[in-house]
Amino acid sequence: MNIKTTNTMKRNQIFTTTAKLLAVVLLSFSAYSCSSPEEPPQETENPVTVAIETAERSQMPASYHFSGTVKSEHTVHLSTKVMGKITQLDVEAGDFARKGDVLVRIKDDNLQAQKNQVEANLAQARSALQNTETNYKRLKALHEKGSATQKEFDDISTQYESARANVTALNGKLQEINDMLDYTVLEAPFNGYVVAKQVSQGDMAGPGQPLISFEQEKGMKVIVTVPETEIALFSLNDTVSVDVKAAGRQQLAGVVSSVNPSGSRASRQFMVEVRLPELSRNHGLKSGMFAEIGLGSVSDSSLTVPKTAIVERGQLTGLYTLTDDSEVLLRWVRLGDSSGDQVEVLSGLAPGERYVSSFGAPLREGQKVNAQ
Repeated sequence: MNIKTTNTMKRNQIFTTTAKLLAVVLLSFSAYSCSSPEEPPQETENPVTVAIETAERSQMPASYHFSGTVKSEHTVHLSTKVMGKITQLDVEAGDFARKGDVLVRIKDDNLQAQKNQVEANLAQARSALQNTETNYKRLKALHEKGSATQKEFDDISTQYESARANVTALNGKLQEINDMLDYTVLEAPFNGYVVAKQVSQGDMAGPGQPLISFEQEKGMKVIVTVPETEIALFSLNDTVSVDVKAAGRQQLAGVVSSVNPSGSRASRQFMVEVRLPELSRNHGLKSGMFAEIGLGSVSDSSLTVPKTAIVERGQLTGLYTLTDDSEVLLRWVRLGDSSGDQVEVLSGLAPGERYVSSFGAPLREGQKVNAQ
């Protein structure tokens, strides 16, 4: 082997060795460059400052609302005790009438004839009584002096008592006829309105048959049906709030005037009457209007929280409670009645637990907070 060949082989070995070293270096650099560098530590999130309170029971005002119907305080259904043809009926439903105005007149010819006959008989009976009384007094004086026998005195006494009884009977008969005649002319018992008319002029009226319904002008009341579980809220002379939206009347001060002690066995409802205050003639209230009665009372001890603590997610309601590590945890709760800025928590929160009562920025689960 010549020297030239030997030098060539040496150069090849050196090149091969250099290439291997270079490959090792490149692989090491590639591995180092492909490896994930150590991530810098994340910055710690600053705690949010919130208001913290402890859940506790308290008494809160409770409000109750009941539906009712407006009615006149005085409603009468005029009828008669006699049978006869209606000769006058000039009013219609909605007409106003003053006390004493004639509303219905019924034919009374037969009663007038009977009255005339009784009055004639009464005049004759009174005349006979007067004559008999004169004889009675004369014989009584003679009998006391012994100038008249006992039989004569007894006979005149009997005649006198009979004449007196006859006059009394005829007076009663006349009074009965006059009473019947009163029912042939039906007058308005007070200032008010005709609200219903069941007959027309020319119809035949019968005893006990309703002819006209009449309501007082001003006095109004509300009839309310109350469940047995809440009837204890009402007491006589209590003041309640009355709203009649159809008439534009709100916050009327009504007074409980009647609480029926006997309820319906079927519905377990009790009737309560609320008298409305004196109103002007154009008060706008009408019988049959819908009314809402409101009253307040103090409820039993209940768990309440501020409304600012409530979080709403769709139809769910909750609040943030506080863990021992000062982290917030969203707790779903069921709410009850509210009063002012407080709301009752029925379930989901226990007395003694700490919760976030208000917060300025949105919170998330597990976030640390500082108590204000």
